[in-house]
Amino acid sequence: QRTHPEVPSPPLPPLPSRQTYLGQAGQDDAVPHGGKNNGMKTVKILCVADEVDLLVYSSSIRERFGDIDLILSAGDLPGEYLGFIASMLNRPIISVAGNHDPDDRVSRNFLSGGQGVDFSQERDRMGLGRLSFAIRKEAGVSVLGLPGSMLYNGGVNQYSDFSMKLRAFLLAPRLLARRLLKGRAVDIILAHAPPKGIHDGVDRCHQGFAAYRWLIRLAAPAFFVHGHVHVYDNRELREANRGGTAIVNVYGHRVLTLEMEK
Repeated sequence: QRTHPEVPSPPLPPLPSRQTYLGQAGQDDAVPHGGKNNGMKTVKILCVADEVDLLVYSSSIRERFGDIDLILSAGDLPGEYLGFIASMLNRPIISVAGNHDPDDRVSRNFLSGGQGVDFSQERDRMGLGRLSFAIRKEAGVSVLGLPGSMLYNGGVNQYSDFSMKLRAFLLAPRLLARRLLKGRAVDIILAHAPPKGIHDGVDRCHQGFAAYRWLIRLAAPAFFVHGHVHVYDNRELREANRGGTAIVNVYGHRVLTLEMEK
């Protein structure tokens, strides 16, 4: 079982002016979704996952990412790192647990440890906006959080494919109602693991969930954001599109732009 290393505090400069850190940071690697027009606003989202990225964990974080509106963590990151990002940027954060994170689920029946259904409820851990099979809206963006990975060794935050299908089934009525009312059930699905057959691996630990492909079709989000699968070669595919949903592996960090109605 991997444990998170202690994250040292970087040297920090004096707090810059608002004009300084609300700049154009992150434009070069931004992944856009939607088209611009006068009735739309742009929301910029900093996504992190799996490894402490020194471009983010830096005394220059405000200069690079000061124009970010929302922070998303796809799991397997130290709480100290996420707390640093949220406090330095002073922006809301939403996160999901990865398979190497502590188990912060709240069980309501005798089934646990990734076996069967344990009707998890939303719970914040260390003020990091933790989501577990729930929806939250921050900075005008609605996010469905799906924690954990495929069950492979009985550890925490692991789910069998059947268990995840049951959870997706329980979410379906609310998602369908939201889609009928709003056109899409949520703006973003934030998960630790990828959908089956998209960015996933061949070993059981890194296999994706088949239920996620069905959830994407049902919810019709602008983005499906995930981590879990490490990317060491810049030539590796990190983005895919399925039915109008951009599926993005945000290993390390990634900046997304979302066009929304004002």
